[in-house]
Amino acid sequence: MEEKETLEQYYSRSFKKVPDDLLASSGSVAHFNIIKRQNCLQLLGFSRRDYYKVVLTRGNAVLYTEKGEVTIDRPSLFFSDRNIRYGWKNIGDGHDGYICLFNEYFASAELRKAFRKLFLLFKDDMYPFLFLTDEQYHKLEQYFVLMRNEYCDNFGYKNLMLRDLLNLVIYTGIKIKTSDHKEFPEVYPQDLAERFMELLDNQFPVESPVTSLQAKTPARFADLLHVHVNHLNHSVKLQTGKTTSQLIRERVLTEAMSLLRYSDWRIYEIGNSLGFEYPQHFNSFFRKLTGTSPKQYRSEVTAHL
Repeated sequence: MEEKETLEQYYSRSFKKVPDDLLASSGSVAHFNIIKRQNCLQLLGFSRRDYYKVVLTRGNAVLYTEKGEVTIDRPSLFFSDRNIRYGWKNIGDGHDGYICLFNEYFASAELRKAFRKLFLLFKDDMYPFLFLTDEQYHKLEQYFVLMRNEYCDNFGYKNLMLRDLLNLVIYTGIKIKTSDHKEFPEVYPQDLAERFMELLDNQFPVESPVTSLQAKTPARFADLLHVHVNHLNHSVKLQTGKTTSQLIRERVLTEAMSLLRYSDWRIYEIGNSLGFEYPQHFNSFFRKLTGTSPKQYRSEVTAHL
């Protein structure tokens, strides 16, 4: 059975002092904490956690889920419970926001019910997360600031107030998710995957060594299709079983092998036509996927022509 990371392990791995209440009770006590994002780890391994987490974040990052990677490039709100496996990697600097951590002993029946309602809305998505507008981010930020203020207070009923504020954040997330202004209401996964494959195939065959592919990354295809790259990646994986990057690599490799076999273009010209700025990048790409260099491959296949 897979072990889940405990709160004590999280604090130790984050080089933070394990709170006294957790130490004294071996974790068997209601625990809540709220931490500023800039004071947290840059990288989280892919695993389950034995606690709940609600995160308001701003800054570039990659969220690793069981259904693939999610590019975080705008303000976001995401949730995790004790059953979800995920990982996280910050990209660059300038990260802001808050992280709320709490365990099963802190979670009330109302909180668990709110989490179940929320997670049902995301059952067909890659992960329970929401992209936010600046207005939505600032509104939610106020709730997190209130939580932080209450957390630092000694009011006898502060845990009740913290639970109420958490419920407010969760139901705000539900409201955003179920609003009429969905991000991609008109593009179904099957249609989007078909449009992606059509765009990809229309770039081939390459007709000139002096031109280069116009689209070679998932982000570029997403721009051309007027959707977010996460939506494109999820739709393509759902329909084909392969990642967007994998399909692009396979099609570029097929074209490279054809040009090496049938054209008289120089190898650096082939690489340039397929979007590789430097010959060594093309050589590395080709060798990684075939186990041989473009030069060796050309020598072997042309010997039999």
